[in-house]
Amino acid sequence: MNRLLKLVAIVASLFVLPLPAQAYLGPGGVVSGVGALLALVAAVVASLFGFVWFPLKRLIRRVRERRHPISTGMVPTPESPAE
Repeated sequence: MNRLLKLVAIVASLFVLPLPAQAYLGPGGVVSGVGALLALVAAVVASLFGFVWFPLKRLIRRVRERRHPISTGMVPTPESPAE
């Protein structure tokens, strides 16, 4: 039983130890990786912009219309005929 436990511990430690990676990234691979990373960042920024800015812009427009209804065209002025 003691030998089996030692064997399992040795085998488990071999799976945990890192092995050297014989890896080479050429210029094309690096440029592709950087391009993919930049595309991911741009997608996150665009989604945040869409989900935050456009509803915020709509809210600002509604607040301005409530504060100044004449300047936004909600109330007819003497120059423009009422519909």
